[in-house]
Amino acid sequence: MGLFSARGRLSQPAAHEWPPGRRVRAAIHSIGREVAAGLHQARLILIAATNDARIVAVLLLLAAVALGLEMAASFHVI
Repeated sequence: MGLFSARGRLSQPAAHEWPPGRRVRAAIHSIGREVAAGLHQARLILIAATNDARIVAVLLLLAAVALGLEMAASFHVI
């Protein structure tokens, strides 16, 4: 076996496990999943907000162009 073996990490030998340790590990694992789910939800909310901001920016640009055309028409420029 070389330094970077294709087999990956070898499994740890089975040891006597402390019963509350199993519950603690499961609780930590479930908390980690909840945090990851919350971060995923926050990411989706931020993406949606960014998309909404882009839509609003385009609408504001269109309104500015329409206002410019209206002003130009009122001053008989066009």
